[in-house]
Amino acid sequence: MAIAPRNSRRSSIDIWPGFVDALSQLLMVIIFILLVFTAGQFYLGTALSGRDQALQKLQHQVDELANLLALERQSNEELRSGTAALSSQLQSAVAERDQLKADLASMKKKLVAAESAMEAAASLRAKVVRLEAQLKGKK
Repeated sequence: MAIAPRNSRRSSIDIWPGFVDALSQLLMVIIFILLVFTAGQFYLGTALSGRDQALQKLQHQVDELANLLALERQSNEELRSGTAALSSQLQSAVAERDQLKADLASMKKKLVAAESAMEAAASLRAKVVRLEAQLKGKK
């Protein structure tokens, strides 16, 4: 086989340098995209971490509020039972007061009757004394 002259080798198109340039640019683009994705992952990880911390803080606050609500419900129930007990005591006190008023009215009537009986007894005694005096006067 005959060796081709140097001029003929030079005239053919050599694509290898363009291929190397394209591959190196493709590699740079891939590295740039990888860098962008890595930076994005870092910032998203930080944002998600902050969101998780805020979510945990809010969950803690919700738990505290639930505990406070349970305490308030218990306190409310105790107050209601106390109110019911006081209401029943008030009703019994009112009933006792009404009974005492009725007893007082009865006692007043008895007192009035006793006073009238005493007045009648006093007038009878006065009559007895007067009649005894008349009887002694006639004897």
